[in-house]
Amino acid sequence: MPIPSFLVIDLDDTILDYSAPGEAVWKRLYREFAPRMDMPLEQLQKAIDASRTWYWSDADRFREGRLDLKKARRIFIRDAFAKLGRTDWETADDLADAFTREREIAIQPFEGAMDALNLFRQSGSRMILLTNGESSMQRAKIERFGLAGYFQSILIESEAGFGKPDPRAHRAALAALGVEPQSVWMIGDDWECDIAPAMALGMRAAWICDGVKAAGKPADLIIPSLPLLADRWNSSG
Repeated sequence: MPIPSFLVIDLDDTILDYSAPGEAVWKRLYREFAPRMDMPLEQLQKAIDASRTWYWSDADRFREGRLDLKKARRIFIRDAFAKLGRTDWETADDLADAFTREREIAIQPFEGAMDALNLFRQSGSRMILLTNGESSMQRAKIERFGLAGYFQSILIESEAGFGKPDPRAHRAALAALGVEPQSVWMIGDDWECDIAPAMALGMRAAWICDGVKAAGKPADLIIPSLPLLADRWNSSG
């Protein structure tokens, strides 16, 4: 099929490589802070990884935390320290804040992602950027990588007052485009937040995902990256 005329696109882990650089930053900080705390690296890593998993596993904490990542990271790092019997809260906050700073620096667009956006724009596609998170952090990434010019509208969770998977988020994107849902493709990496709500509204959906994670979850297209999706559409146009 040719490149669709109407696209709603997620930001983090769709256009921008967000998760993988974060894991690299954690590993570097474990190496830095473990000697400072006179603690085996493996013990520190195990405690923080467990607290990270605990914090983000709860839907309400996840929704609250993504709107204030600095606070969220301080909470689960302090939780890890408490479980380690530590009370050096200044060190805990230093570690959490170092991650917040360094992770944002480490983020880059996926290789070929900007070329994909250029291809969509050159084809005449009208695009909406639909992203969860807090405005200042998301706007900083949008400005840093010059993304605003690609999109007819940018919808950010903290600015709208609701975020994915709340169906109001996808409805707002559809309203910004002013077309029927079946004319619009949602592109995103998160099935629960991006793909399922879009399909429930009658939109078509391209899930940026490898085949292993996709088992048993429907989407109109499942493809590993935004550049591969652009190539597929462009070659069949």
